[in-house]
Amino acid sequence: MKKVLSIVAALLLCVGTQAQIVSSRSTIVKTQKQASNTQWFLRAGVNMMNLSGDGIDGTDSNIGYNATLGYQKSLGGAGAYWGMEFALGSRGFKVDDMKCIAHNVQYSPFTFGWKIGVADNISIDPHLGVFASYDYTSKMKEDGESISWGDFADALEVDYNHFDAGMNIGVGVWYDRFNLDLTYQRGFIDVFTDADGIKTSNFMIRLGIAF
Repeated sequence: MKKVLSIVAALLLCVGTQAQIVSSRSTIVKTQKQASNTQWFLRAGVNMMNLSGDGIDGTDSNIGYNATLGYQKSLGGAGAYWGMEFALGSRGFKVDDMKCIAHNVQYSPFTFGWKIGVADNISIDPHLGVFASYDYTSKMKEDGESISWGDFADALEVDYNHFDAGMNIGVGVWYDRFNLDLTYQRGFIDVFTDADGIKTSNFMIRLGIAF
């Protein structure tokens, strides 16, 4: 009888151990699958900065920058996703020899997109989202002289808005983990109050990598 009980106990222990192993493997596979649904990426590139609206005749684009850290989370198996982004960027313009730039931090609480496969490891990525930004410093330079946007606004007897918010709309191309992204950024808040509705208008060309 003792031998029978010992054999039964050994079998139960073996079955329990195997169940734990299967459960652990299932948890690992599930965790890996969940992790694969979120993709982090880095993007950086140039920003063709300008303004839009009435009363800006004579302004030209100035060259700025944008560097972004973000992630995309799959919404299903068809390539749809939503994402969030954090960035350091710029906005500005140029008038004759005067170059104007403001440096800012940006936050995009959501971006919706759809990666459409067109060939092996190649997909097109149209996307649409919103952003908010805050200018932490600014500069206007001409003939060696430099002033801030705030000084310029004071001279015009208007106010300078450090905050902006608006829309990002663009399209990218992915090759495996590598990305070329073209995005137009339009602000909805006046850069200078009481100055005929002048808004931010940026066109960004960035290269990226997912990890």
